[in-house]
Amino acid sequence: MLVSSFPMIDLFVQFLLALVFAGAAVSKLQNADEFHGVVRNFRLLPQAVDGAFAAALPWVELGIAASLILGVGIPASGALAGLLLFVFAVAIAINIFRGRTEIDCGCFRQGMRQPLSWTLVLRNTVLGAGAFWLAAGPQWPQGARLQDFIIAALAAAVVALIYLCANQLAALRQLPLGKRKIASEGSLR
Repeated sequence: MLVSSFPMIDLFVQFLLALVFAGAAVSKLQNADEFHGVVRNFRLLPQAVDGAFAAALPWVELGIAASLILGVGIPASGALAGLLLFVFAVAIAINIFRGRTEIDCGCFRQGMRQPLSWTLVLRNTVLGAGAFWLAAGPQWPQGARLQDFIIAALAAAVVALIYLCANQLAALRQLPLGKRKIASEGSLR
């Protein structure tokens, strides 16, 4: 069953979510100790289980990404992805209400901190809605052609790249410049 009348939209959402989950999983696996610290820093799970959660989450995310890329079990992986994204949004919102916005969200371990914000809550909510959109359609779009797959995959890659670049720019903006030495050294007197 086709969720939308344009198979490319369904495929775009599918590939975008696959990239998001694969990228998040790989970065968490590469920085497992740091990610465990991020999970602990959210202060939502008992210490007895936060390590197991931090160890298991990247593998669940990889499974979701593989399912979405291969087009196998999309209703289940879409529902699980949506559920995880809404849980992440709630966890971020709880910490924002607690006044703990300076902790890192742990979304992508790209070497720069990403403080908690309502923008992250909105991002996860929108991605979660997209995941539930996919869960409503039980199979690959029937009317999709090879060019639909290629265009949707490329569009998802471009959107993911733009998002990652925007995150890097936002993180760079938050770095201290050491009393603005760089700006004053470059000026002529």
